[in-house]
Amino acid sequence: MRRMGELEPWIDENFVRSIWYNMGENVNVKMIRDKFSGSNAGYCFIDFSNPAAAAKALTLNGQLIPNSNRPFKLNWASGGGLADRSRDDRGPEYSIFVGDLGPEVNEFVLVQLFQNKYTSCKSAKIMSDPISGMSRGYGFVRFTSEEDQQKALNEMQGVYCGNRPMRISTATPKNKSGGPGGPGGPAMGGMPQGGGGPGGMYGMGGPPMGYYGAPQPMNQFTDPNNTTVFVGGLSGYVTEDELRSFFQGFGEITYVKIPPGKGCGFVQFVQRHAAEMAINQMQGYPIGNSRVRLSWGRSQNNSGPAGTPYRPAPPPPVPFQAMGMPPSHPYGNFAPMKVGAALAPANDHLY
Repeated sequence: MRRMGELEPWIDENFVRSIWYNMGENVNVKMIRDKFSGSNAGYCFIDFSNPAAAAKALTLNGQLIPNSNRPFKLNWASGGGLADRSRDDRGPEYSIFVGDLGPEVNEFVLVQLFQNKYTSCKSAKIMSDPISGMSRGYGFVRFTSEEDQQKALNEMQGVYCGNRPMRISTATPKNKSGGPGGPGGPAMGGMPQGGGGPGGMYGMGGPPMGYYGAPQPMNQFTDPNNTTVFVGGLSGYVTEDELRSFFQGFGEITYVKIPPGKGCGFVQFVQRHAAEMAINQMQGYPIGNSRVRLSWGRSQNNSGPAGTPYRPAPPPPVPFQAMGMPPSHPYGNFAPMKVGAALAPANDHLY
């Protein structure tokens, strides 16, 4: 399924269907509408007949929509990935994290590169920005053979994909949670293990690394089963689907809730480790027209599986200043958040 954004207000389901029909694709369209005006909310979801058609759609990004003044903005809606298998197929899966991907690399190119060497390679997913549809520079490749996964970790490190050498590390498989066979895990393989998360600047190999302030301290003795992240400073125009798309790369999400008129939201993960990673890496990240502030929320029924051991998240990346590098980042001259500014205690984050 694809998310198609930046729609003009007059565009409806029939218009979107006709666009793809004229390109030879029969699609199902779900238009998201503004609950007050009734017009579209600027985006819709498109279900293609096969993974190849969905992957091909990405090549249209940046081109003008027929009979419109706006360009195509397409990305994966959630989960998915090229050559992804049925949800009912719950066999063992082994994933790797692939970073430092250039903007010229799409899922078809990535999966072909690995399938040419490893017969058990089943799918690939490149994480993309939900607004622009552009690649975030990292993704996941999934195998059904652990032997092939281990070979790929060693053999594909530094191999060129497109114009750049790839950076490879392990990722938590979709059907593992701290041990073999456990539930949960990211939508397409999980976050990289043992390296502090995907490195590089946003759009150059990984998601944002908390440049806008120190990460929220983690206390393993304070409800280690809490998996709910409080998201403050949300624009009133952000929807629950949009909020989910920003966090789904960190791990499997139980639900997303935005209370009406509160300017905040809640994202509950299956694993606490995923929630910690999200707090560390998304602190101060621009969503909509504002920067969000993250801290622990509290749910009335946290979802962490009983007996799931606590795993602290990897430490945040070393600030650029500590490495003797200028604090350059893709958001120009935005002022950084003040550490601790307007962060309410976790007990206040109730709904």
